Amino acid sequence: MSRARGGDREAETELLLRHTPRLVRVVDRMLGDRDETDDVVQDTLETALGKLGSLREPDAFGGWLLSIAVRHVHRRLRRRRLALAFGFLTSAEGVEPLEEQCAPFATAEQRAELALLDRALARLAPAERIAWTLRWIEGLELSEIATALECSITTVKRRLQAADAEVRLHVAREERRDTTACEAVDAGEADEVDEADEAAREGGAS
Repeated sequence: MSRARGGDREAETELLLRHTPRLVRVVDRMLGDRDETDDVVQDTLETALGKLGSLREPDAFGGWLLSIAVRHVHRRLRRRRLALAFGFLTSAEGVEPLEEQCAPFATAEQRAELALLDRALARLAPAERIAWTLRWIEGLELSEIATALECSITTVKRRLQAADAEVRLHVAREERRDTTACEAVDAGEADEVDEADEAAREGGAS
């Protein structure tokens, strides 16, 4: 770290390569778009290199790097929401769904649950989505999320509570909709059976 902060190019490259895989994974989970992920990772690394000399605690480099990435992600998500609001792109355009990011051996039920979660997360404000992703997908501690978001732990908790409430509400609404659709299908099939029985009775009577 000291060599990298001193401008040693080889040390800088080694430092960034060591942290890049985790950075790519976390950013991709937050954005769900590989092209945007590549752009954000590149911007993050360039920003980090330019400000490396200002890092006061070298041991905190990983968290510091993540906080830079989060700022870039936040701007991307805000632009995406604005583009959606004004109809400049569709919700699915360029975004890789969560079910496409899961393990290949995931079951159909697990993929369906991820798709449901993905739709819920898309409704969240950028700050809430980032906090939720870092906590429940990446498994970061509250203190780590606070560092990455550059806010207090209390603010992190408030954002997580808001995100959890929205996710639960959306999931419940989707489940009710699915239940209603299933009941409608069942009712339609029952009507068809009744009509068939009645036709059979009429045919026997004639």
